[in-house]
Amino acid sequence: MTEKDMAQACSALERIGLVLGALYSAHLGEVDQSIKAERLHRCGFSNANVAALLGTTTNAINVALHRARKTSRRKSPKAKKK
Repeated sequence: MTEKDMAQACSALERIGLVLGALYSAHLGEVDQSIKAERLHRCGFSNANVAALLGTTTNAINVALHRARKTSRRKSPKAKKK
């Protein structure tokens, strides 16, 4: 397999991944955008890819993920010191 063939195969796999991400996002339905962003990010999509999938900006995804992490820290119980 030549280098050109490898590049085309990688490009095709990236497009397939984006299509699967779009399908997953649509499957989530009317869930809050921050939850969608967090789940897509956990699937391995970059913030730029998540933004493209959700039709928003990368900065909006950065903020959504930051807020999601911040609220998850608040909800987790802190260990009691003895």
